[in-house]
Amino acid sequence: MKLLPDWTPAQWDGSWLVVPDLHGHAARLDAALKVAAKRPGSRLAFLGDLIDDSLRRREARKARPNPGSPDDSRAIIQRVRQLTEMGRAEVVLGNHEIMAMATVLEGHRPLMDVWWRVGGREAAASYGWKGKGEAGELAEDLRWLREHGRLWLSVGPPGAEVLLSHATRPSPSRYLSGQNRAADLTPSAANDEVVWLPLGRDSDNGARLRSLPPLPDGFTASLHGHMETPDIWTLLDTQDIPAYQLDLHPGQRKLALMQVGSEGKLTPQVVRIG
Repeated sequence: MKLLPDWTPAQWDGSWLVVPDLHGHAARLDAALKVAAKRPGSRLAFLGDLIDDSLRRREARKARPNPGSPDDSRAIIQRVRQLTEMGRAEVVLGNHEIMAMATVLEGHRPLMDVWWRVGGREAAASYGWKGKGEAGELAEDLRWLREHGRLWLSVGPPGAEVLLSHATRPSPSRYLSGQNRAADLTPSAANDEVVWLPLGRDSDNGARLRSLPPLPDGFTASLHGHMETPDIWTLLDTQDIPAYQLDLHPGQRKLALMQVGSEGKLTPQVVRIG
């Protein structure tokens, strides 16, 4: 992963570079950091699913599956952690982080069974953990994510704010509660809509969805990962306020980014991976 130079909050110009799911594939983070290096005034916001390069995703990009072999999850989490601790980045939690935290920190066996099948085995291998015993550095990084990751994030200026969440939007009342940390997940974390419920699973690009929670006043759009699409998709709520889907299918070998300007203007950018 290409490193960015040291950074201080004084360099921030009010803009954001929003990065969708990395899924334990370092080349995706490399592509994002290459863009970020050209925008030193921007902060980065990661939309969750930093970890877990599943066999399905490797096959989609025509990479050798290698079941149980280490992916890049450890390097990605630790690089994102460095960026966050210097003030350059914020992290939204995805369902893969929630599964990992439940498995490693809480011993949640049913979620471990799911996590292991969808890339958790490879992510754990990147830390040298085989699913039993002390998880060491993996547990430490997951505790850090649990403390610092958010369920949603608001960026942009007042009156032109943009909401970021991994899966669907929080309801207006839930957003206004301010309870957007891992400790605030709904009682059944395995079903929390903000990290699990895809936007418009069976909907076409441009569809208007009654199921999409409206945004609070002053918001102009929302940005999401989680649901793979062939291009940046736009879904609309009943007030025609857009939700943009940024997680491109891995077979595209492209990464969709969104720049949120200091005035709230959205500028998409699609870059090649690797």
